[in-house]
Amino acid sequence: MKDKNGKEIRVGQTVDVPEPNETDIHIFEFRGYVVGVLEKNGTVIVEDNESDFFEIESERLEIVE
Repeated sequence: MKDKNGKEIRVGQTVDVPEPNETDIHIFEFRGYVVGVLEKNGTVIVEDNESDFFEIESERLEIVE
């Protein structure tokens, strides 16, 4: 799975999550931590700083280096 810049996403990385679209359950952009990669769905599980979890399409994320 790759982020919006074509970089490989792996568990343990920090990513920026964009503003939500109409199908998202998060309400603002945030920086989170990758806790799961769901290859079958093309999505990534991201944990925010309040320990909430969100499933987001990998190509919408940006890895923070």
